[in-house]
Amino acid sequence: MKFPHPQALEQGNISQLNQLMEEAAVKNYLLNNPDFLRNNAQLLTHIELSHDCEDATSLVERQIKVLRERNQTLQGQLIDMLHAAHNNEKLLIQCNHFMLSLLQNNDLESLCTDIIAMLKQDFSLDDAALILVGDYQSAGPAQIYSNASDIKTLLNCQFPDSQPLCGRLEIAPKKVLFGELSRELQSFALIPLGKRCEFGLLALASNDVSRFEPEMGTLFVELIAKLVTHLTRRYASA
Repeated sequence: MKFPHPQALEQGNISQLNQLMEEAAVKNYLLNNPDFLRNNAQLLTHIELSHDCEDATSLVERQIKVLRERNQTLQGQLIDMLHAAHNNEKLLIQCNHFMLSLLQNNDLESLCTDIIAMLKQDFSLDDAALILVGDYQSAGPAQIYSNASDIKTLLNCQFPDSQPLCGRLEIAPKKVLFGELSRELQSFALIPLGKRCEFGLLALASNDVSRFEPEMGTLFVELIAKLVTHLTRRYASA
């Protein structure tokens, strides 16, 4: 076995030491001058990094890749926001048409008939139901109860915070609201009229299981419920 010559070993150590000293000097310089690469951008294309960013081998390429991914994310968020804004504008127009049309009614029966028909037509629903609480005469397709507690018992829901409830319904409440032909209905929105259904209930139904979900916004259905409450209460006996 041959051993390296002492002089060669010494020269190797010196060379390695010099390299370490040069690297340390470069590190210190960059730390003390953080804007150096920005002021000498042409050097970035020659700097290689060891990382897992697929085929990116230079700092510039990695920066471009990160910026491109960030831009795609922002574009996706912007598209989602524009889509939501478009849907909200469409809903607002539908609500406006619904409200203006109902103002033309002069009796409770035609009013309740139009409420249900227009909800189904304007908002592409598969069914809708209206329950009124109070002393009313003929209300057409609307159901009339003398006490709000009867509604909550039949639906097995107390509406503790007086907010709309969206999601699935059991078979019994479905039949109470929509009759025997309710088997195809999959998702629902139950909107109390007044505090805890004191004036009634508006129910919306769809064959699409994802149409009404628990986490969905209810601003527009609450707006509709307030209008329906105001219009129907005009026909309640004192």
